[in-house]
Amino acid sequence: MKRLVVEGPKNAYFQDIDIPSCPKNGIVAKALFTAISTGTEVRVYRWLPVDPEGEYLHGGQKFPDGPVENGYCMVGEVIEIGSEVTDYSIGDVVYMGEPHQEYGSSVVDNIFKIPAGVSYEVAAFMNVLHVAQGAIRDGNPKPGENVLILGLGVVGLSAVAFSNAFGFNTVAMDLNDKRVEIARDMGAGLSISPSTPGYAKKIKEFFNGQDPDLVIEAASSWRAIKTGLDLVRPDGTVIVVARHTDKPDFDPVGHPYLSKKLTLKTSYGPELEGSRWDKEASREFTFDLLRKNKMDIKPMITDTISWDKIPDIYDRLDKEEQDIAGVLVKW
Repeated sequence: MKRLVVEGPKNAYFQDIDIPSCPKNGIVAKALFTAISTGTEVRVYRWLPVDPEGEYLHGGQKFPDGPVENGYCMVGEVIEIGSEVTDYSIGDVVYMGEPHQEYGSSVVDNIFKIPAGVSYEVAAFMNVLHVAQGAIRDGNPKPGENVLILGLGVVGLSAVAFSNAFGFNTVAMDLNDKRVEIARDMGAGLSISPSTPGYAKKIKEFFNGQDPDLVIEAASSWRAIKTGLDLVRPDGTVIVVARHTDKPDFDPVGHPYLSKKLTLKTSYGPELEGSRWDKEASREFTFDLLRKNKMDIKPMITDTISWDKIPDIYDRLDKEEQDIAGVLVKW
């Protein structure tokens, strides 16, 4: 089968490897769609570390000596079932946290079926949706409060969709005009670029003279964090949901931020297993919103490509082409 790998800076290609074996307590599925998690995958494509020392490609994973797989969002059709599996059938369509490859293998604890009423194309973005929902829950805005989302990649746009579905007053901001337009289509009450003259005043006017209660920073930029700290109300909250490889050129706890009594918090997905809003509960809630048409993420899927075009789309994303947001891969 074909598997997409990255080996060094901006070198993505396909390997021919064996189809994975089926675990006794798992399944093998043939990929129908994978989704590109643009922030993480382009960082890997650029071969950028997550730590200041430059040792780790991912948290807990050092840079490999050879090629590394990329991606973690697959929807596939079950073609083989382990001897200990009783609640899956051949032909079931499931979500798996597998990379970009023709077939995936997983134990059943790490997969779930796609319910009726949810398209397979949308379901391919479930891990991205988990991260976005978790960011809003970690921010804990109250009914009627004001939410500002900075950075409109797939996580930021997903946060816009959730914020709108939850009924918050939502402003979305990005330098990319296409993504600003998409956020407007996904329910942002105000969608604006920070290059717009007087953008801070326009945001405050939209919030009826109030500042944001919650800022979600999904731009992977310390300058965006600074913007969030500047704009959020005193005693407000800034949630950082993006991974950063740049360095701050300001003091996030110095003047004037110390006197604002701000909460600056990181977020990366749902609560721990067994918590009220763990991954399973968050997933079922997301499915319910999608089935009832209370949330629509289709506007953020700007590109649908065949599997062999993944290296090309990585190159286009690396060059920061303006018209690309969410990318769906067909197998």
